[in-house]
Amino acid sequence: MNLIEYLLISFLLAILVITIFLQFKGTDIEESIFSKISNGKQDKFESGNIPTLEKLLELEKIARKEGSNISFNSLIGSWEFISVWKRETDKEDSFSSSLLRLFSARLELTKIEITQDEDRFSIRNSIEFGFLSINFLGEGYLKGLQPLLPFFFERIELRAGERILLKRSIDIPSENNMPFFALIGMGKSGKWLSARGRGGGLALWLKA
Repeated sequence: MNLIEYLLISFLLAILVITIFLQFKGTDIEESIFSKISNGKQDKFESGNIPTLEKLLELEKIARKEGSNISFNSLIGSWEFISVWKRETDKEDSFSSSLLRLFSARLELTKIEITQDEDRFSIRNSIEFGFLSINFLGEGYLKGLQPLLPFFFERIELRAGERILLKRSIDIPSENNMPFFALIGMGKSGKWLSARGRGGGLALWLKA
């Protein structure tokens, strides 16, 4: 599953769930949900610390030749999607970027405590709408010099707060068919992160 496929699936699921939910809960709930979503987002995403596309492309060239110097531990945490650029274009995918921000899309990475030598992440891709959330859950690891972050999802969950409303398993792809992020660069003190997905899209996150 590439980045654009993930966005489309998440968006369609969110619209379906929200439509059904609001039919039962009424106008007051609807207004409170939209108020929570819009509150304070614009200032955060207009930070002057966000790198330009030109800067990211420069860093990508360096990362492919010399590595990005992004370590396993520096990736641990919660990252909010900010912007997406389509493959082979210098224009932002404004539709997808707007959806990412509207639904508070996040990439969360935590270390799995195992006895093997290889460090592995527990990975969560999520979108939120008020107290409703859709979560794709799986694992990932680092590979190569740049490095790559191959990952897979093994289940999807629909939650209302901490309560799981729906849970489904997802088929795990073979290693050669796994999606991945080719890591490009990270800001000072880990304030932002950028990577290119297997499908060619370029993504930018801010540390939550």
